[in-house]
Amino acid sequence: MGCKHCHEHEGCKIEHMHTEEKKENNRLGITLYIIAIVLLAVSFIIQERIIQTFLIGISVIFSGYKLLASGIKNILRLNFEEDTLMTIAVLAAFCLGEYIESSMVVILYRLGEFLEDRAVDKSQKSMKEILKIKANIANKINKNNEIEKIDVEEIQVGDIILIKPGEKIPVDALIISGSSNIDTSAITGESKQQYVERNTEILSGGINLTGVLTCKVIRDSKNSTASQIINLVYEAKNNKGNTEKFITKFSKTYTPTVIILAIILAILPASLGILDYKTWITRGLIFLVASCPCSLVIAVPLSFFSCVGAISKKGIIIKGTKHIENISKTTTIAFDKTGTLTTGKMEINELVAFSPYTKEEILKYMYSLEKMSNHPISTAIEKYTVNLDMLKITEYKEIAGHGIYGKIEEKEVVFGNLRLLNKYKVKKEDEIPEDAIYMAIEGKIAGYITLKEQIRTKTKELIEQLEKIGIKNIIMLTGDNKKSAEKIKKQLKIKRIKAELLPQDKLEEITKIKEKGEKVIFVGDGINDSPVLAASDFGIAMGEGSQIAASTADGILLSNNISILPEIIKISKRSMNIIKFNIIFSLTIKILVLILGAMGKAPIWSAILADTGVTFLTVLNSMRIFKM
Repeated sequence: MGCKHCHEHEGCKIEHMHTEEKKENNRLGITLYIIAIVLLAVSFIIQERIIQTFLIGISVIFSGYKLLASGIKNILRLNFEEDTLMTIAVLAAFCLGEYIESSMVVILYRLGEFLEDRAVDKSQKSMKEILKIKANIANKINKNNEIEKIDVEEIQVGDIILIKPGEKIPVDALIISGSSNIDTSAITGESKQQYVERNTEILSGGINLTGVLTCKVIRDSKNSTASQIINLVYEAKNNKGNTEKFITKFSKTYTPTVIILAIILAILPASLGILDYKTWITRGLIFLVASCPCSLVIAVPLSFFSCVGAISKKGIIIKGTKHIENISKTTTIAFDKTGTLTTGKMEINELVAFSPYTKEEILKYMYSLEKMSNHPISTAIEKYTVNLDMLKITEYKEIAGHGIYGKIEEKEVVFGNLRLLNKYKVKKEDEIPEDAIYMAIEGKIAGYITLKEQIRTKTKELIEQLEKIGIKNIIMLTGDNKKSAEKIKKQLKIKRIKAELLPQDKLEEITKIKEKGEKVIFVGDGINDSPVLAASDFGIAMGEGSQIAASTADGILLSNNISILPEIIKISKRSMNIIKFNIIFSLTIKILVLILGAMGKAPIWSAILADTGVTFLTVLNSMRIFKM
């Protein structure tokens, strides 16, 4: 009897999968025992041909009934897949009186299938672990201040929940009381514990380790981080790359072609008087079985999916295996500055007010405008101010790449960069630094601020590592003024920068690079970079939370740790090498067995090994990707 919410909870699905796997293991064991006893009996004890035929026929049907049933259905539907080819081989060998060969086809096929499933299951273990990050139950504090356990799907935004030590965080929430250490490794890929306290936002999928936390829900289960990560994992399965698509199309055309060639091989030479029909039918069966494209159809997609799994362990989710090929061919990496190379957490370095305005008045104007914005500058101003009242704004407009326009107390106010001053024809004073953020009231500069920002840890080493793995073309594209950009360039030793760019200017720069035949990765914070993220060969968005699903990026860097980029590129390159090797190895072995089979130098069981054996080896080779 299935779990009540089995369709909703991945944990139940995985548990059912393990149960089915154990049953299949037991069935395979019993099958092998029975076939071994029958083969020994007909070889050394039973001499009667009819009894031998009957016993082997029964054992073949018993051990291969699933294969035979599926194969016969496919034959009737003219649907030519692997089990179709195997069924033809089993039945034809039996009809030719090759009873042991017929049994060996079933035994080797079942054993190979079992080993493949075990290898595939092991290689997908990491991805299954990702599916377990979602909690099933939450502790809701009701109106009577009582704790009730409810299904996580029933949690709504605004609910108050309690998270005890050892429990998974069920939904994205804001801590309203308590403090604790949280294990976020399942989400970010980083083993370091995160200390959280009141007013800290926590993400679903992490594990509360020490303290009791009372939290207010800010995103329901469907929109929380854990659910979005799981959705991205499923999305990754469906978005196939060119190599995968080619293999899928290839197998659909290849299999019927193989059947036609096998029939020609079985009939034509004998019709021309070259040996007898039985000999050529047997060789045709060998050709049929050895030609099965299993090693390509199974191992190639598995290699891509294993690569996605290996990369996800580093803290980045990729929206589809199709992106692996692009990453492996990367020649250029372009970075946004604020929120990417830097933390995006800004502080006011200097505040200047011009008469007749005071610093407090200027701050009130800045605070009122930036309170409406999500830009990092707003956080810096909010941290700098203490107990300021928000002024009434009658008009408000954000101008991308420029700043903010508003009407406060019937006065026209602009707050932004030099481009904004030029747009509103405000004259800049010579003594004001070029990297300042200007405040103009009624067409005259009333004051300005300068900001300082923190470079992300290990970013300098990142640039060096990228150059070591062959990424020579590294560029910073930023909307900030040239002076700020030059500071970061000097600190990180980036060779090329483009400053004072609007979103459309960044897009134009990426387009120019791509037109030169370069494969471009762009890394941005996702706030103003959507067009560039979409246009690059592989766009990576920084950040966590609700922007994950809606982002136009191809990958989401959950950990915000850009220093993992060289590892991601190396994993992708090695994965593509493994995939190419699997394809060449599979085709080489198959061609060799086909030639030997046509010459009568290979028995039918060698054709099975050329199919299931090669598939097993290529699957094992694909599993190496997880150890990178």
